[in-house]
Amino acid sequence: MEEGGLRASILVKDDATSHDGEESYSLLEVRQHPELKSTSSDWKAPAIILGLECLESMAFNGIAMNLVVYIRSILHGGIASTASTVSLWYGTSYFVPILGAVIADTYWGNYKTVLISFIIYVLGAVVITVGASIPSTPALCNLSSCPSPEGTQNVIFFSGLYLTAVGCGGARSTLLPLGADQFNNENSLDMQKRRDFFSLFYICAIFGVITSGTIVVWVQENVSWAIGYAIVTTCIALALVGFVVGTPIFRRREPSGSPVKSILQVIVAACKNMSLELPADSSFLYEATSKNTHNSELKLAHTDDFRYFTFCFCVNLS
Repeated sequence: MEEGGLRASILVKDDATSHDGEESYSLLEVRQHPELKSTSSDWKAPAIILGLECLESMAFNGIAMNLVVYIRSILHGGIASTASTVSLWYGTSYFVPILGAVIADTYWGNYKTVLISFIIYVLGAVVITVGASIPSTPALCNLSSCPSPEGTQNVIFFSGLYLTAVGCGGARSTLLPLGADQFNNENSLDMQKRRDFFSLFYICAIFGVITSGTIVVWVQENVSWAIGYAIVTTCIALALVGFVVGTPIFRRREPSGSPVKSILQVIVAACKNMSLELPADSSFLYEATSKNTHNSELKLAHTDDFRYFTFCFCVNLS
């Protein structure tokens, strides 16, 4: 191999044969251009994303693990109302990733979605910390006779709580795909690196759970709720700063459309064409071709499964 290109030796069979009937071969040296090679990626960008996941996991679990205790002891919520509030917040934080994934795939892309989500996340964590800093009724009072906290404290705390639900939901849906984008799909070494990255990503998520369940929870219960939530705010703020600093080395993939959008289009088209008659020959069914579709691309054969959705391939010619 030499600089500026790659030389490969190939044994080629000649068209003519020698006088004694033996086939002759010649050694052909072919020069391969460097742009045709599949280069391997380094671990700089994936390592930053793994660190971001550690910080994000610490922040989320620092809020979630002691949420019931905080609402019961500081906001003096009832047992039933506290359970309902926490369940609703958990449901929101796990539903938002679906919307975040659709937005990232269709409009913003992974990078922009993570950036906006982290900003919302930091804003929510700051609001929670401010709400926790407001003086409240001592936690040791009898819950049946404790005065309810001021409405301002509730509004501030729950506003921050749902801002963090939106922020963490958007980050969760796009942080892992952004990490996968940092590897070259055409390189076998990168494919192995990507598998290792997925394993390390979930180790980082577990690390955040362990750290929050020990250090952050202890600080909240034994030192101060405000300091405990300030640690959460610091974690997600560091994640935002690290993400911005790593921007120059991140690979960004342009949004190419969400499969959820395509599924909804199929359902709508099938409902609109319910009154049409299905052709006996499936070859008469209409199928749109994308501008990115190659002529040699194989198409799925028509089957009798999910026949209702066959209506989406019917065309009203009247």
